[in-house]
Amino acid sequence: MSRRYPNRRHVDIDLGPERARRRNLNRVSVSIAIIFALLVVLSPFLTDLVSDRGDETPTPALVPVEGALTVDVVKVIDGDTLDVRSAQTELRVRLYGVDTPERGEACYEEATARLAALAGDQVQLLPDARLTDQFGRELRYVYAVDGTLIDEELVTEGLGYAWTDDGQFRAEIMAAEAAARDAGRGCLWGN
Repeated sequence: MSRRYPNRRHVDIDLGPERARRRNLNRVSVSIAIIFALLVVLSPFLTDLVSDRGDETPTPALVPVEGALTVDVVKVIDGDTLDVRSAQTELRVRLYGVDTPERGEACYEEATARLAALAGDQVQLLPDARLTDQFGRELRYVYAVDGTLIDEELVTEGLGYAWTDDGQFRAEIMAAEAAARDAGRGCLWGN
């Protein structure tokens, strides 16, 4: 007899297999509820893990350019100018070897978009004879992380003109302009 209810008798009814089935069903239900709660709590983290698996294009491996400094791209201004950050310092950089069309001129949009695509999130900067231009911008040859000289690539694709005054890669970039012009490449030389 129970102490709490002295006038009541406790009767155990053996339900046999039915009781075991209900007990197992309750355990399974609790387990499913726990798993569901964990999935709800962890879903933001799982989404990040799943989205990082091949949906995005892989970041190209860095091909270091001797003497160049790797920096983060903050903003592309136009086809030959971008803002970069290095060691918590932001700089405006003018590409040394190329001159692209200015706002309102033909090919401006194309050159700007192509610089953004080539630069990505990081670039490598290589100084040359002149370090700044008349507007105070840093003058640098700009390389993509894969080692592509962006100055030359813009000229090769017919999106910019070679800088002819000076620079260690002046001859190569001038040759790229002549080849692009002869081949009718890009919006500058296309028919």
